[in-house]
Amino acid sequence: MNYYYYPYLMKMDQLELWMYRSQEDIQSTEPITIYLPDADHIALQMVLSYIYTDRILPTQDGQEHNSNEVILMMMDVYRLSIKFQMGRLEQLCIQYLESCINHKNVLVALHNAAKLSLDSIKEYCLKFIVKESNCNQIVNSMEFESLDKPLMVEIIRRKLSPPHSVRILPEPLQDQVMGRSLEKDLETFLQSAGRDLCDVTLVLDGVEIPAHKAILSARCSYFEALFRWSMPENNKVTIAIGEMIPSRQAFDSLLRYIYYSDTTMPPEDSLYLFPAPHFYGFTNNRLQAYCKHNLEKNVSVQNVVQILEAADKIQALDMKKHALRIMVHNFQNVAHLPELNRLNKDLLLEIIKAKADDEGEVNLSKDWSLSNISDI
Repeated sequence: MNYYYYPYLMKMDQLELWMYRSQEDIQSTEPITIYLPDADHIALQMVLSYIYTDRILPTQDGQEHNSNEVILMMMDVYRLSIKFQMGRLEQLCIQYLESCINHKNVLVALHNAAKLSLDSIKEYCLKFIVKESNCNQIVNSMEFESLDKPLMVEIIRRKLSPPHSVRILPEPLQDQVMGRSLEKDLETFLQSAGRDLCDVTLVLDGVEIPAHKAILSARCSYFEALFRWSMPENNKVTIAIGEMIPSRQAFDSLLRYIYYSDTTMPPEDSLYLFPAPHFYGFTNNRLQAYCKHNLEKNVSVQNVVQILEAADKIQALDMKKHALRIMVHNFQNVAHLPELNRLNKDLLLEIIKAKADDEGEVNLSKDWSLSNISDI
């Protein structure tokens, strides 16, 4: 059975080596075919599901989690995780198998582990069998009578002369492996590891930014439709959010969100990206909700000039008025900010006008107060 998928979504080092081809081949729309003749197709589907979702679902409808069928399947998944050097999946498989191996399935698991040369699982099964509370029940079972003779001998020897305690995985490696996640993998992929596998160029205000079609398509319906039906021949896509071109900093924040759901960004980026979820067709409004919250909570004297500039650029009038109000009320501090020097003439005039209007209102209020006092 053949499986077709994109090389830049792989999280496994060994498979990436098998799939790596020339840059010309990467740009091709033809899928890469990988032949894995010794892989069970259901186990491979589970591995692929883990690659895409960071989750693994060992049981299907009606299956018992510790049935022989599921145990054998998870051992196949474990074998593939070793073959593809997927450390975190390997550890998850070990944890699942350790939690599910019992008196009824341990001999089946031992036989299969020996057959597949899964030494760590075999070791766990042997330790389980020779344990004082388990040994008699397992050895006296019908299944034990049909066990391969070499395994019988090994169990007897282990019972008579148990070895020192053996840990399945060294503790430092276990901590390192379990610390990885889909988000962390994609963060590394965006920042460094995936650069050689980019297959589309995003053009932002003349600057070319390499990216990956599959990830953009999976996260944004805009890119999915573009890549399916109207992809430019030169493989370059000009970036805008409606009629607005975001800053490079804001677009980098957008890419981080698309690739691994990172919402860490300065308030001025939130202003640029507030309309992005609607324009690009994100599957949820999480980014928009965060942008709104970020803007409401974090506009300050230190960043108000950048907020004003961004609000003017995208014609966010409410936020622009809010920024002008903050600048007017904190004019002594804002007037000394170096960021003012880069504002265009029109914005500087608007600041002066807003300040004048505010002072006019203050003077009018004073005159009204004096008039009331004189009447008294």
